[in-house]
Amino acid sequence: MKNLSTLLSALNGFTVFGQTEKPVSSIEYDSRSCQEFSLFVAIPGSTIPPVDGNLFIHDAIARGAKTIITDVPDCEVPHDVTIIGVPDTRIALSRISNAFYDFPSKQLRIFGVTGTNGKTSTTFLLKSILEASGEPTGLIGTTGNYIGDERIAATHTTPESPHLCQLLSMMVRRGIKTVVMEVSSHALALHRVEGIRFAGAIFTNLTHDHLDFHGSMEKYAQAKKHLFDVLPKEAIAIVMGDSPYSYLMLSDCKAIEQYRVGRSNAFDVAIDLENHSLSGSSYRLSFGGEIPEFYQTTMDIVSPLIGRFNIENTALAASLSHLIGIETKSIQHALHSAEGAPGRMQKLRLPNGALVLVDYAHTPDALEKSLNTCLSLINITGKGRLTVVFGCGGDRDNTKRPLMGKIASELANRIIITDDNPRNESSADIIEDIKRGIDDAHMQQVIAIPDRLQAISHALQYSEDREIILIAGKGHEEYQIIGNEIIPFSDMNTVKSLISTIFLSHSEGESNV
Repeated sequence: MKNLSTLLSALNGFTVFGQTEKPVSSIEYDSRSCQEFSLFVAIPGSTIPPVDGNLFIHDAIARGAKTIITDVPDCEVPHDVTIIGVPDTRIALSRISNAFYDFPSKQLRIFGVTGTNGKTSTTFLLKSILEASGEPTGLIGTTGNYIGDERIAATHTTPESPHLCQLLSMMVRRGIKTVVMEVSSHALALHRVEGIRFAGAIFTNLTHDHLDFHGSMEKYAQAKKHLFDVLPKEAIAIVMGDSPYSYLMLSDCKAIEQYRVGRSNAFDVAIDLENHSLSGSSYRLSFGGEIPEFYQTTMDIVSPLIGRFNIENTALAASLSHLIGIETKSIQHALHSAEGAPGRMQKLRLPNGALVLVDYAHTPDALEKSLNTCLSLINITGKGRLTVVFGCGGDRDNTKRPLMGKIASELANRIIITDDNPRNESSADIIEDIKRGIDDAHMQQVIAIPDRLQAISHALQYSEDREIILIAGKGHEEYQIIGNEIIPFSDMNTVKSLISTIFLSHSEGESNV
């Protein structure tokens, strides 16, 4: 329980109608969660078009809220309800949440990771390195929120500000010292991390995604850039220099330490001597450029993670870790044994010699990188077919669908288009959007099987030795959203189950002949 007058010190430019000497039991933005003495913030919803949060003020009051923060302060309310008028309710929600939970980010060292692809993998790699060095570490991201080894389910890549501050406060109480956090473009645009103090930030890349929300690549980039704009001067900023957006990210950054990582000696951290195999990858990092002389060195990295993009992810994690003072041996040991993030190029060998890779790739760039990784693995063996099973989410950016169809048709030998999370959009319409990117010459490689279980089953049933089957789009997710229904579904578990029904039952049948 906090006092309203104390919490209001976190806000700027507000008006008050009513008493401020009163208790606040919780901070809520969903009226259904309000209880006695809750403070309700009437934010606009994140849907397109957004739902006006002011429509739920009276419901919040009926459930016990005694304080309302709104951008329409002239609403009529009971005499015992205090109205706080603000110009931006989302900014107010973040600031008041930080105050309610005693500004937990000031008691933690928080590193934010942003970018279209690679956020989840990079945060998991950082967590592995930090824990290998003996640092109690928390993680906030797409696949879940972790306090040490304890996993708490996540509903957003970056939680809404009250949940984020509550989670950080919980980490403080549990002895966590450092937190690695995925910071999504939605979270930055919607001010979910307003008031969070970051000790550093990493930028991975920026490619086509979320244009249904941001409207353009320029606005998408500006949202990502905000993470670097709010860094204090004592923070550290690391960007993947190979991305054309890397210079934009740092253009207004106040952090004194700013470094670029990439495949060029012109960067502060250079990646070279790359080697790829079915068992993983290896390369060398050379720290030079603008890096202080004390930290200039070379570091050989060996990782079980496959693909050029995983070299980028491990390089970014290793670079930040080295530059904050973690010993080289701890970095090398952690990356040598790192399993990576759930649903990121997870491998499973089929009894017939084919290899299944389950990956979260759900953007054109991510799908292209994953398919090119598969092709490089096929080239190592000198033989094999490449199959991709994928779809696109419904009620989301539809401009990327034909792009992903084109990429799949140009790189894979066999394309099985299926449902991802169709939500309330027609599965047939989504599949047709994907097909629009595939020319007539490649259409013979394509089969559409909307039912995802049947699509994966078809891919496995007709697989062959040394084939690689990439199942893309859902990765770690353990559900499908069809209409308004959330149905349990896991790509990896589905593959494991099908192995027993397709291959093991088949071999038993042969042995009985």
